Amino acid sequence: MKKMLETRSRALMLVCLAALAGGCAAPENPGMTPTTLRPGGLQDPQFVTAAAGNGRYEVQASRLAMYRAASPQVRSYAQMLVDHHTRANNELMDLVRARGMRLPGVLPRDKGAKLDRLASASGGEFDRMYIRIVGIEDHQADIALFERASRELRDPELRAWASKTLPALRSHLDAAQSLGSAMR
Repeated sequence: MKKMLETRSRALMLVCLAALAGGCAAPENPGMTPTTLRPGGLQDPQFVTAAAGNGRYEVQASRLAMYRAASPQVRSYAQMLVDHHTRANNELMDLVRARGMRLPGVLPRDKGAKLDRLASASGGEFDRMYIRIVGIEDHQADIALFERASRELRDPELRAWASKTLPALRSHLDAAQSLGSAMR
């Protein structure tokens, strides 16, 4: 009996370490291993973790922009991102819960550092930084991630959600590029 408990404990620890190393969300049931892991492709839990972290970060950065931006156009853009990303985050949360997974509760470190940089800027500098980082760079990365997810994810509902979300991400990027050009 003791040997069986040690084996189970080691197996659980390996699953947890693999989840942390791969940046994926841990299953609700610790005895359950993710069925979506596969070598060489984008893994469903890996995508869920990245999409959730990015979505939370964009909402937080955009809420900051709603109050700190000097330009009414940038504040309006930030409001649109809060609305769209909050809706998308809620849809993702519903999909994830239905699969017995949990979303990470904290922002990725790199996103926290970006928020800190944004918080230290003000006025026109803030506007330019927010549009460049959140509006353009982060949305370019999001689009690449979601395009890959729409091709590679195993879960058909997650794949469909990624595909459905892509047009909004592209629209956000286009709007940010237009704002960025107008601010030069």
